[in-house]
Amino acid sequence: MRKVSDLINLPIIDLTSGSQLAIVKDVVLNADNDVLKGFLCENKLLPLGKVKSFGKDAVIIESDFLDSILEPFKVPVNPPYFLPEYIIGTPIMTESGKYLGTIGDILVEDNIGKILGYEVSDGLLKDLVSGRSFITVPQIITYGEDAVIIKEE
Repeated sequence: MRKVSDLINLPIIDLTSGSQLAIVKDVVLNADNDVLKGFLCENKLLPLGKVKSFGKDAVIIESDFLDSILEPFKVPVNPPYFLPEYIIGTPIMTESGKYLGTIGDILVEDNIGKILGYEVSDGLLKDLVSGRSFITVPQIITYGEDAVIIKEE
């Protein structure tokens, strides 16, 4: 499991030559099927399907020619695609109206890119004292512009 924030600034390395080809500037997520669509580098998209693997320290691809596998991608992104910054900081409410905190980060499954869930931040002090809680994708009822609504626990 990997936090989306940990993917930013990872080097993109070619498996064959070991050369660093670029650096991940941001990630693009797909709200329709809750997956990582790919990695942004220099306003172009490296689709997840072109990535051999990604982990704690690097994104690995099998191509010396990064430009040949990058796709044009216009930022800002339009739905269903979104950047993490569009949702991080969004309030989380239960369907009965109880405020739980804000989205602090997004968790994805290594190499597959499936969005597993979201970290819930309840303020710096509470995060430090008791840690962050976690909501899973199936708990979410609505991704709204002003709030994410989840099922009652």
